[in-house]
Amino acid sequence: MKAKTGDSKLQQELTDMLRRKFHGMSVFVEHSARWKRTCVRFVWPGFAGLLPEERFQRLASSIPEAFRESRLKGFVWIEATPDESIDDVLAMPRSEDVADREAEIYERLEKIDFFSALKGRLEPEPQRSCKGDFSHVQSVLSNKRAGEAQTRDAKLLFIRHGAYCDCQVVQAVHAELAKRHA
Repeated sequence: MKAKTGDSKLQQELTDMLRRKFHGMSVFVEHSARWKRTCVRFVWPGFAGLLPEERFQRLASSIPEAFRESRLKGFVWIEATPDESIDDVLAMPRSEDVADREAEIYERLEKIDFFSALKGRLEPEPQRSCKGDFSHVQSVLSNKRAGEAQTRDAKLLFIRHGAYCDCQVVQAVHAELAKRHA
């Protein structure tokens, strides 16, 4: 990707905006021959272990909507660790990949009493106990001896239904999935 004239100002604005929350992040605003439009790459070691949609959500929630709409509209966003190439990121699983296995994933979670265990971790006030990520989801699944693939699939299922953190799973997604797959 070759940098376009004028992109260095936007690159610096994004770097300054994200500096506190994403310490050590590098931002690159470049023209992409692959997509024939501007691409913004966010490179941060803290993305390790996060799914692409988790990475995007964290960034998008840290950049004001007005800024995104006026300055980044139509851009391709890539969120990578320093060791990942664009192709590595594009090859990662997305929530749409579990659409045809949704019922199976939900049944597996019900079978191991996942939702009760997660709710127990977050009681009495889910929003206060939530760290804004899936740390309790991962911990509960680890305690239930779910493998890496099962944990990934569960997170993808939750993302597919609009949840990006533990309390959203408990407060909205569980009831929606229960209704859908009852």
